Amino acid sequence: CSSDLDDTQTSISLRNQISLYPKEGGAIVFVNDTGEYLQVNEIGRIILDGLMCGKTIEDCTNKIAEEYQADGQIIARDADRFLADMGKHVRL
Repeated sequence: CSSDLDDTQTSISLRNQISLYPKEGGAIVFVNDTGEYLQVNEIGRIILDGLMCGKTIEDCTNKIAEEYQADGQIIARDADRFLADMGKHVRL
């Protein structure tokens, strides 16, 4: 995150729940409460990093659509699925 970290309720909650370790092609997510390690791809890393920095999911999906020159509706649908999967491990 940049120094202008936005402490929204979601970003604070997520930062308290997980640690994000970027790696080539994505990131490793450590779930603090359970000790689980999860692997996410680059898209998942962008979403989690954005949310932890106070961005909205719409901010994240717009960035992904622009960066990958992809259809915004497809990215939004995939992001919703990703968040539903992450919701099995953390409170979003």
